[in-house]
Amino acid sequence: MPDETLHNRPRRTFWIPLAFLLVSVAVLVGLWWHLDNGKHRHFETSTEIAADQLELRLESWIGWRLDVVAFFGRSLDGRREIEADDFSRRAGRIVDEVSGFQAMNWIDGEWVVRVVVPETGNEPVAAFDLHGHPEESVRTALTAAQRTGTIQLSSMIELVQGGTGFASYGPVFNPDGTVKGYVNGVFRNRTLIDSCFSSDEFRSHFRFVMIGDDGRTVYAPDGSETGESWPFAVRRSIDFLDNSWTLILAPSAETLATSNTYADEVLLAVGVLFSIFLALTMSNLWKRGHALSVSEERYRLLVENQTDMLVKVDVEGRFLFVSPSFCKVFGTSEEALLGSRFMPLVHEDDRERTAAALETLSDPPHSVYVELRALTANGWRWLAWVDSAVLDEQGAVKEIIGVGRDITDQKHLEEKLLQSQKMEAIGQLAGGVAHDFNNILQAIRGHLELAEIELHPHHQAGPHLAEIRSAADRATDLTRQLLAFGRRQVMQPKLLDLRVHAEQAFTLLDRLIGERITIALVSAHDPITVRADARQLEQVLVNLCVNARDAMPEGGSITIVVGSRVIDESFQRTEPWAKPGTYATLAVRDTGAGMDEKTRAQVFEPFFTTKPTGEGTGLGLATVFGIVKQHDGFIDVDSLEGEGTTITVFLPFAEGKVADETPSESSEAVGGNETILLAEDDPSVRTVLEQMLQEAGYRLISTRDGREAMEALDRNQAEIDLAILDLIMPGAGGLEVVEQLRSTGSTLKVLLTSGYSPDLARSATVSDIPLLTKPFQRDELLTAVRSLLDG
Repeated sequence: MPDETLHNRPRRTFWIPLAFLLVSVAVLVGLWWHLDNGKHRHFETSTEIAADQLELRLESWIGWRLDVVAFFGRSLDGRREIEADDFSRRAGRIVDEVSGFQAMNWIDGEWVVRVVVPETGNEPVAAFDLHGHPEESVRTALTAAQRTGTIQLSSMIELVQGGTGFASYGPVFNPDGTVKGYVNGVFRNRTLIDSCFSSDEFRSHFRFVMIGDDGRTVYAPDGSETGESWPFAVRRSIDFLDNSWTLILAPSAETLATSNTYADEVLLAVGVLFSIFLALTMSNLWKRGHALSVSEERYRLLVENQTDMLVKVDVEGRFLFVSPSFCKVFGTSEEALLGSRFMPLVHEDDRERTAAALETLSDPPHSVYVELRALTANGWRWLAWVDSAVLDEQGAVKEIIGVGRDITDQKHLEEKLLQSQKMEAIGQLAGGVAHDFNNILQAIRGHLELAEIELHPHHQAGPHLAEIRSAADRATDLTRQLLAFGRRQVMQPKLLDLRVHAEQAFTLLDRLIGERITIALVSAHDPITVRADARQLEQVLVNLCVNARDAMPEGGSITIVVGSRVIDESFQRTEPWAKPGTYATLAVRDTGAGMDEKTRAQVFEPFFTTKPTGEGTGLGLATVFGIVKQHDGFIDVDSLEGEGTTITVFLPFAEGKVADETPSESSEAVGGNETILLAEDDPSVRTVLEQMLQEAGYRLISTRDGREAMEALDRNQAEIDLAILDLIMPGAGGLEVVEQLRSTGSTLKVLLTSGYSPDLARSATVSDIPLLTKPFQRDELLTAVRSLLDG
């Protein structure tokens, strides 16, 4: 038995290494085949995913910039004139903040480029008549924009500035609905795509080219290759408006070179010939497998760790894939989201609109842009989504891919911009109404005063005249409120200590607020100096406190806080309209019911009130808004339902010493026999002023406007002692007459009158000329005239 065992052992030993060798060869060959195919699958999969991501990113990248051009164009709709400086400033901000623009231009209705931003690098475009543009698609796009009233896009063209690109044309409309001109966004292909695909990590792993729909190369990083012969190349169609590009993407030559080695074959040969090195071979293969895993992880991070959210859902709205960025925004895991529906995350007010938008995906171009509110980990946030449909072989939608980003800050800025524009428009309207009404009130009050002079004190019409005077006074107060809101009220600014001013008003407020509400004043220790109109500042404080009182019908407390604050960049990030600097602050805090978001958005609008009909005009806070804006300040409102309200007024801090108050002696209203030139375009006002001056003994030369006044001065200047000129008249106003007098060296004394903007009369050339604001009384007119004539 021992001999037989020894005899058979070599035979059995022979089969062991042979079997080991055969098994080793089989294992090595299998591993080699698996790894080689795995590399191919890895490159194919990673390239497909990267191409999908880049397709969505570039379409959203271009689409968002076209939306910027369209939004800018809409913001100019309705303007009678497009000011070049205003356009350059706003367009320059967009070009600086939004990458990818070659230029943003203003094109008038005759297709002539009038404003170019930026000018550097775009000199050939200035004053260019696009009728003569060598590219037909430019003329076609302009014609379509004019015909349809929508933004249009050219094909790929040779830019006048040099290079290739494309241009968008957003029509801007006159108030009557006709096209005034076009906002022209110009994009150089290389600049646009470089800004979109700027990641060094991406460019080190992939190479790509962009082909236009006419077959010309839109973009090639190395300027030569077409991408047709690249291994693992993927083609994707990039669609925006009516244009289409083809993206060809493939792993870079460096990436392929790192994996195309002969190590696998060498290891296989070594394993076949030297099975004793199998452990080393397996170790080496494991290392290579680990290296491939690391490389795959890098590709996965490149695709999944984007700031934009990426999701895939089925036609029922169930999540099939969610990116880590999406999970981070919504504060949940991928496992919790997969299989659930996305619509419950959408705000209920936006669900119907979102569903309607998704239904359009079955129609070309199978893509839709939608903005919606969603309940994220940080509460309700505005999200912008670009959704694209994945179609089956029959052309039906089987899946939807969405790329989204948080636009909450952008929405807030847009809302504040629209609110500011609306308030400015309302303010201009209010000022215009107040101007015309002041002329009417001037005639009413003037004739009323003349009637009271002619009638004896106990005349039976006396009570009726008193009622007319009371109504006229109330109307005058209303127009002053409208002028304050429209920032067209007369200001008499001076240096004052905000603390002292608040303390002086505190006694009045204590009586005004009532016993059920406690009121307290908290002031800084150091002087808080501002340059302001004391009477208007008192009106601000009274209106804020009365508004706080009315918010607490069951009682409560009001605290007035006077202090100062330095506005820095951190404050500007939340309140971008605030200018940096040191500000005096006047805050009124109440313990009332607070306000919801809708009320806060309307709180400063004129005639908006939450009070019952007949208990408020809705001009209190609107007046506060106008006065503060006229003082170059701003207002911050902090309020939540059930937690009270704090309204803080910010006024620019002023340097200087506060002067002591000394009351001035009033002048007696007396007449004279001098000759006065009167220029007033309103017949009723002119009539009453003529009668007031003539009854006071003055000789009068009456004219209807500035041109007639200048003609009268040419004929009779030697005998005219004083000119009373309305500030704003058709043809030529009071300022033009003053300029004419100054140009001839005349020293004729002038008194200006106006029911409108006093700051027009405070220019450098007429700052020394007194101004009477309508409606003024007879004694005010006669006192001002006598004061000027007496020097």
